[in-house]
Amino acid sequence: MTKALLLMMIMIMNIVAETKDVAESLAELEGKLAELMASLKKTNETHAQLRRHQELPTTCERGMGDDITKSYPRYVIMSHDGPKRQILCDTHTDGGGWIIFQRRATGEEDFYRDWTSYREGFGSLNGDFWMGNEALYNLTDKDPYELRIDLRIDNGREVFARYADFRVEDESNKYRLQIGSYTGTAGDALTFHNKMFFSTFDRDNDESSDSCAHDDHAAWWYKNCEYGDLNKEWAVTRMKDSSWLDGKAWHWVSFTEMKMRRIQVI
Repeated sequence: MTKALLLMMIMIMNIVAETKDVAESLAELEGKLAELMASLKKTNETHAQLRRHQELPTTCERGMGDDITKSYPRYVIMSHDGPKRQILCDTHTDGGGWIIFQRRATGEEDFYRDWTSYREGFGSLNGDFWMGNEALYNLTDKDPYELRIDLRIDNGREVFARYADFRVEDESNKYRLQIGSYTGTAGDALTFHNKMFFSTFDRDNDESSDSCAHDDHAAWWYKNCEYGDLNKEWAVTRMKDSSWLDGKAWHWVSFTEMKMRRIQVI
């Protein structure tokens, strides 16, 4: 082998070695770049979550759903000084600002409860719940409210009932219901219960000779007995399921939200 050929081979070997080092370095750089990009994406997502959290409303008020500069979630849990507890706010429906006090979406929560349970409230704001009659009294005693009831009936049709005024009296008056005039698409099943006392299986305040709460396996502002009972037991028999009378026919309810919104006094 000539000296010149030997030198050429050494040069080629050096070039190959340098190329290999460069390839390894590039691969290492690519790995570090991928790690950096993943870390940056995670940081951006965290910042976005923090911004969304910071933008969540702290007051449930009319018009919050009309502000196109905001993009609030449909439901927001927030504190409220009135009932001195957290409340679930519907920020979207009809301009938003609705405090939800009854929600049934799964039927998993037992609504066949005693007087104390309905007075204090039960369930979870992330699921099915009743806010509590004492909280309803504390809210509606201080400010004027309207009532809205959203229902999913029969084969999934969504309807609503709205009442111009809504008030629940104190415990000494058995949490008597006071509502105003009706509008909506569900039919008026609640005016029949206007000015009625609240009844549970251990506090029979209805006008029937029997206990409507016991017979319906529920609790409500019964008269003799009901045109609409949204606290009935679910999935037992159709005659016991939560129901709503629209003036012509009974409808079986698979979803309910009862909600209230403060009326702005001008």
